[in-house]
Amino acid sequence: MEISEIHVLMKYEFIRGATTRQAVANINSVFIIQVATNATVDRWFKKFRSGDFDLSNEPRGRPKTQVDNDVLKTTVKANFCQSARELSIMYNVSKQTILTHLEQIGKVKSWTSGYRLN
Repeated sequence: MEISEIHVLMKYEFIRGATTRQAVANINSVFIIQVATNATVDRWFKKFRSGDFDLSNEPRGRPKTQVDNDVLKTTVKANFCQSARELSIMYNVSKQTILTHLEQIGKVKSWTSGYRLN
């Protein structure tokens, strides 16, 4: 089932006057798998109540990256002895974020030598 078809069903249930729970139960009773959740239907019902009956999804996208990999690579190249913790403090992000970006630029952890930053 296409997402746009589910949106039509939610709009139909809203116009019919169903509550969020009733709409979820009605929509899911027709299909083998759960295609609607309370949170999703509630979000769409709020949109409909505001007068917006456009059934297309608004683009949400991913948040901008907090660390520029090129800048991180330059920083690591200038001082390869820095720990991931020190880098996380420098960039004001979590240690896991730094570890993820280090992996993206090919600076991976080696069990014998720690992080290879050079």
